[in-house]
Amino acid sequence: MKLMFDATILASGSEKSAGRSGIFFTAYQIFNELKRNKNIDLIFYCPPTQQMSLKKTKEFQDVPLYPKVTLFDKWYGFLRHKKRSFKINHKMTLKILCHYVLFFESCLFYIPNKIIKKMQPDPSQLNLDAFFSPCRAIPPEINALNIKKYILLHDTIPLIVPQYFKDMQNNGSWFLKLIHFIKANKGIHYFANSGYTKSDFLKYVPELTSEQITVTPLACSDSFHPCSREQTIKSLKKYNLPTDKKYVFSLCSLEPRKNLIRAVKTFIEFIQKNKIDDMVFVLGGGYWEDFINKLSTEIAGLGDYKDKIIKAGYIDDEDLAPLYSGAEWFVYTSQYEGFGLPPLEAMACGCPVITSNNSSLPEVVGDAGLMIDWDSDEQHIKAYEDYYFHPELREQNRPKGLVRAKEFSWEKTVNLIVKEMMK
Repeated sequence: MKLMFDATILASGSEKSAGRSGIFFTAYQIFNELKRNKNIDLIFYCPPTQQMSLKKTKEFQDVPLYPKVTLFDKWYGFLRHKKRSFKINHKMTLKILCHYVLFFESCLFYIPNKIIKKMQPDPSQLNLDAFFSPCRAIPPEINALNIKKYILLHDTIPLIVPQYFKDMQNNGSWFLKLIHFIKANKGIHYFANSGYTKSDFLKYVPELTSEQITVTPLACSDSFHPCSREQTIKSLKKYNLPTDKKYVFSLCSLEPRKNLIRAVKTFIEFIQKNKIDDMVFVLGGGYWEDFINKLSTEIAGLGDYKDKIIKAGYIDDEDLAPLYSGAEWFVYTSQYEGFGLPPLEAMACGCPVITSNNSSLPEVVGDAGLMIDWDSDEQHIKAYEDYYFHPELREQNRPKGLVRAKEFSWEKTVNLIVKEMMK
């Protein structure tokens, strides 16, 4: 099967930074499994202006690309890449300069570039059998082809809590474009990352039928496994985290839906109530600008206890398993999840977990962790106390988590995808 893979999300997440999301890692793992499959001949679809970012990653370099890149695209892509790099490194003046150069370049080359695009090879000449998108709507020039088409569905969060997504108000959201695409196009097959995600899409997008959606649970990479205390200490030092304290760990994008303010405030109540001084709460992950200011204000308001909450920021891939492994337990009491990779990663590292009992999380955690109401302060505090004062419960859930995590694998996920494609 000659399969075109939409690599747009891979290009946008090529930099090791907080801009990477669970969707990026999902796309990356699916790509790796498809690349290893001898029955699949891969070709990338990627907008020309983002192809420079894609080519920076070694694994992607030998995959053919469509469409072809023009000199204008290379220059424009270079500027886009620099702008993103400046943003990541907080060089705001250079970022703004790049922004204005891009604007003038777009105005100057708009018409010539339109003419060049018309000279691109027709995708029908590529002899494709199928197209797979790991998240976005299918591009118009590909959607016009008489081939099999597939899209992976992650969640309906922007429809459930639209107040957290400003771009939902102005049609600038890639998610809204996806919903409009689903409603306007028949004959597309979809993969859902959980049974809950499938049921939600059937609920909120009635144009879909159950037969159109195949559930393909996600997994975590082989890099997630129990690590030694020495490895944990090395990673703790790298992020200037205390090595002489026990720590609770949380990893996610710092945004309202993740329920972090409740998680950290109840943690402070827990240590105050029980006069605990040997433990801190470590928050890992990138953040939303609006939310991080609110979170910082809340932490500052904790008075003498504010130093018990540590924002570690973006954590490199190689440090995740050591930090999961060394934690007393992992907290992920999100308001809603389409799947929830971090709890699965934590379990694969032998770390006891506390998660919400809603949406897809019971499908992921099963009976291998503590599950509570996301909006209950009392249940948060009790879960912390259960793990802290009953080490036997932690030791019971460590092996249960390891066993549970082994039920998920990217090989299984992609086998389900390929099986559907080969029908």
